[in-house]
Amino acid sequence: MIKPLAFKNQGQHLIGILHIPDEMKSGMKAPGILMLHGFTGNRTEAHRLFYHVARSLCDSGYVVLRFDFRGSGDSDGEFEDMTLPGEVSDAERALSFLMRHRCVDRERVGVIGLSMGGRVAAILTFLDRRVKFAALYSPALGPLRERFLSQASKEALEKLNAGKSIEIPGGWYLKKAFFDTVDYIVPLDIMGGIRVPILIVHGDKDEVIPLEEAKKGYELIKDLNEKNELYVVKDGDHTFSKREHTLEVIEKTLKWINPLVSK
Repeated sequence: MIKPLAFKNQGQHLIGILHIPDEMKSGMKAPGILMLHGFTGNRTEAHRLFYHVARSLCDSGYVVLRFDFRGSGDSDGEFEDMTLPGEVSDAERALSFLMRHRCVDRERVGVIGLSMGGRVAAILTFLDRRVKFAALYSPALGPLRERFLSQASKEALEKLNAGKSIEIPGGWYLKKAFFDTVDYIVPLDIMGGIRVPILIVHGDKDEVIPLEEAKKGYELIKDLNEKNELYVVKDGDHTFSKREHTLEVIEKTLKWINPLVSK
């Protein structure tokens, strides 16, 4: 069953979709998974990646929540007002919403994040002990502030400092608060403190986040949990856009998560 829903964070509505296995009966509990989309993305993601992942997880017995961060998709707010702490706050609120559902086993809840959503997922997993496992797809784990600002002109920087928003590729706009907070917690600085299982999935042809970043993250966690793994999708791009790569990612995700939540 697919159920549209809305919940609030800091006075604004967030819009999501909840996937509930059809075979769920009264009193039954299932593992829960929260999905966090990427920068300029939404709860469906590129080529419906998140829909397909969520649907496959649901068919395998998971309750899955995918939602739009504030300022993205159908949720309240403007994209130009986004900050990393704001997205982490949205993720915390969504996690609480998911865990309160009568069908969700609170001891078997994890997160999946793509790109910037992978950054948020890593931070959330570090900060919130309710998260029992995390799968990071093409995650942005390193510093980003200078990378973003290096593309900005002197005029753009002056606009930011004057409190105005600047345009970034794709017709999106951002304010100074985003650049000031994007590195408030850098995952590579804190991943060594995460003890729950982590799966990193990355394409070796990723044109947005280089595979080397995923390898750095894995080096920090490889000895912390026997379940930790780096899985490389051969010829995979940033969002695993080829159908065979999408199916490969889904298969790997299920194969990795299923043993973690089995009773």
